[in-house]
Formats: sequence, C-alpha cells, structure tokens
Amino acid sequence: MKKILSAIAFSMSAILSASAIAAPNDHRDHRYDSRDKTHWNDKGRDNRYNRAVNPSRDWRTGQTLPRQYSSPRYEVSNSTLKRLPKANRNQQWYKINGDYVLVNERNDKIVKIIN
Repeated sequence: MKKILSAIAFSMSAILSASAIAAPNDHRDHRYDSRDKTHWNDKGRDNRYNRAVNPSRDWRTGQTLPRQYSSPRYEVSNSTLKRLPKANRNQQWYKINGDYVLVNERNDKIVKIIN
C-alpha cells in the first residue's frame, strides 16, 4: 500500500512539474502594452473618420455607397431634381456634403457624381 501511494505521489509531482515547465514565461498582460499600439488620441491615428467625406474626391463610379449615406436624410427631393439629370428606374440622387451622387438602388453602386 505504501508503494502504491508513493507511486501516485511521484507521478502527480512529475505531472505538476512538467506543466510548470511548459507554461509560457511571459506573464505580462498585452492588452495594456502601448509599445506596439497607438493610442486613440495620438497624431498617428487614421484620420479618415474625423474629416468630412468629399464624394467627388473620395469616391468613384462603380463603388458601393457607404451604408450610413443611404438614408432618407441624404435623399434629394423632386424640387431639387430640376437642375439634375433625371434618375432612371431604380436610381436615386443623394446630396452628400454639397455633392450630388446618383446611386443604383438595387445594388447601391454609384452611377454618377456631380460636384
């Protein structure tokens, strides 16, 4: 009985020591490591979300209209359409930051941009 208990104790100590050796040596929490990440307020951040979009400069025909602009807020009413070319079936004009964007309503692709 003593030999069995000794064998169990020895095997348990071997298992525990092996798992301690296999553990990684780096115990730092990388979520707070600022060496490889820029802070949200740093000057090196991506500024495309902080400036107003300019469709005639930033977008091209054939691109998909970003979802945040395909809302009734940007749709052009019929009274403004007098100076714009008539939209074909399944097309809608949007006014985004002073530019007029004609969009295919079926696939949200930009057909024409007028500034």
